Amino acid sequence: QKHSDMITAVIIDDEIKKANYLKEMLERSTPSVILKGIATSAEEGIKLIIKEQPQLLFLDIELQTSTGFDLLNQLKDLNFSVVFTTAHQHYALKAIKFAALDFLLKPIDEDELKEAVNKAIKQQQENSTNRNIELLINNLNQKNNQKKIAISTNAGIIVVEIKNIIYCKADGPYTKIYANTGDLLSSTNLKEFENLLEEFGFFRLHKSYLVNLEEIRKYKKSEDAFVIMSNGDTVYVSDKKKEELISRLSTQVIFVP
Repeated sequence: QKHSDMITAVIIDDEIKKANYLKEMLERSTPSVILKGIATSAEEGIKLIIKEQPQLLFLDIELQTSTGFDLLNQLKDLNFSVVFTTAHQHYALKAIKFAALDFLLKPIDEDELKEAVNKAIKQQQENSTNRNIELLINNLNQKNNQKKIAISTNAGIIVVEIKNIIYCKADGPYTKIYANTGDLLSSTNLKEFENLLEEFGFFRLHKSYLVNLEEIRKYKKSEDAFVIMSNGDTVYVSDKKKEELISRLSTQVIFVP
């Protein structure tokens, strides 16, 4: 294999059995990974990272006395890729998705592991790792009030402030994002954006549209109901969603009969 297709890695997991299981799986299914060591605590993990300077971290979210996030917080150089591992649907998985970072649920699936490794190799080749980890730490430190989202586009990852998104429109398996800062085409589907953004005042008013309620300026209550967004665009409202939309809209919206 070419040198650029290889990647050095460390595993940080407080359960040595699970760490060894992952090590065996890596040896069996991803020959591109050169494993440089295993650590079972955050303290050991930091020492191992400083010593080995790995390109990829397999990082358990729950470590005995702290979390994988605490470990990242203590490191100055974040020039590696991270794949989080966790045994359960952790509260922070949404934050990880917000930063377009990878996670694997235990027991780890071999195909998902291969995919995560390939993605990390690509990130290393493009030198595009730090911003995502910084975004994750920033968002976690702001508690649940996450302000920014990392969006995967064909030009790479673009970070956007959530409040700048006007609406999202399904485009086959892609999503077109209309924002005050410019439009983007994301390779993530609309359902995934709905899951991430609904707690931030976004509403799916049609199978093809997810809108920022703050950005609605007018609501036309005709048979073919529609809203006018802050950028002047018209977005249709499905019959099923009319009542819920009216109850969700606050007083600042102009209702047009």
